[in-house]
Amino acid sequence: MTSTHFKVIVVGGGPVGLTAAHALWRAGIDFVLLESRPSIVIDAGSNLVLLPMGLRLLGQLGLLEALNTVSSPLGRIQRTDHTGCDIGDANFFVHYKENHGIAPRVISRLDLTQVLYTTLPSEVQSCLLPDKRVATITTAPNFTTVHCTDGTTHTGSIIIGADGAHSLVRRQMRALALQAGSPPDHVNPEQPFLTTYQAMWVRFPTPANLTPGDARETHGVGAAVQLFAGEETSVIGVYERLASPTTARLRFGAAEEEAFIARRGNLPISAGLTIGDAYAARVQAGMVSLEEGVAARWSWDSRVVLVGDAAHKFTPSTGAGCNNGMVDVVVLVNQLRRCTEAGLGAPSKALVAEALAAYQDGRYAEVVKGCQGAGQATATATWKNAVFKFVDLHILANHRVQKMFMGRAAPAIARTPVLEFIEGVPMAGGKVAWAENGVQTRAVKAG
Repeated sequence: MTSTHFKVIVVGGGPVGLTAAHALWRAGIDFVLLESRPSIVIDAGSNLVLLPMGLRLLGQLGLLEALNTVSSPLGRIQRTDHTGCDIGDANFFVHYKENHGIAPRVISRLDLTQVLYTTLPSEVQSCLLPDKRVATITTAPNFTTVHCTDGTTHTGSIIIGADGAHSLVRRQMRALALQAGSPPDHVNPEQPFLTTYQAMWVRFPTPANLTPGDARETHGVGAAVQLFAGEETSVIGVYERLASPTTARLRFGAAEEEAFIARRGNLPISAGLTIGDAYAARVQAGMVSLEEGVAARWSWDSRVVLVGDAAHKFTPSTGAGCNNGMVDVVVLVNQLRRCTEAGLGAPSKALVAEALAAYQDGRYAEVVKGCQGAGQATATATWKNAVFKFVDLHILANHRVQKMFMGRAAPAIARTPVLEFIEGVPMAGGKVAWAENGVQTRAVKAG
């Protein structure tokens, strides 16, 4: 699978980890993926929004046709306040399509991971190992070893932590740095993210008054609701501001769910439908904390590197978190492929460290900007104060402002990197041309 003695261990088999599997395979870099759950594809979690920046990469990997069959395009968002009064539509998804030629799509985590997994060749699927929970990570001069709780070990050149906001890889990276004598201010804090909001998500059968692709939002003091309708089921996310922010990990069970519904169950979602109604008809539901922030250091000693939620965590209001994790993979794998091609053997630690530094340098500012934007969107939807409420009701409700805002964001979105070693696939039909990223491009219809 590789022309160099270089092997990557990916920890985490969610959408970002599976994207890494595709990218590493296509780059010709040997890898193994370790997933803690008993199956790579598992029916758990809420829906995700795929934005043009993520869809462009997935198109480059040849996955759009498969994704289109299990996802719905998004357009106008109908918005109301907590009393059900109309507060003006949002056309951000509409402008995405106008500017970039493809509409954002909503997809279940199950369907996304299934597409990412089943489109890998069988010999590559065999490199994805479920039921492998990481216990510790150790390093040696020329290799790194992951020790799993089942007693197995996996040795490689570098570990990619794609294991989410509560990343064990990130914690092990911190421990390794401290053991090596790094000053405390040169390592990430034990809890690098701040939680200001908690959320309940509910999957329920799509009611007759909703059609696939419908989007609704409910805004008001202290809480906001997002709804995305699918073919068979719809999903709501209810974001509630905590009494005070915390860095502690929040835990949730049935008692917390019942208390949440008691507080917020009367909030409207659409005509004749409340959160309580959706919860009563639920197929699945759960509660999560909505951490926010960007870790200061994404790698250590050329041996460990973080991507996606392990490195940065967004609130879900803008749908940008998973998409940014996929772009992390693009930039990182581009860098790794360059350094593995630089010589006949395995690249030196110095060369890998340089690649990891270039990866973070290439992503950090854009990620910080995106994280701040997501946080501001959540604060606005939950009317954090009178200023945010005014902006929500009287500025963001203005369609000209929406179009101007998306127009200003479009050039940066069009410059989103793609994999350098695969023919570029910009989407057809947008007002803003996709950057070519230094490779030949061709236009395709994305649906």
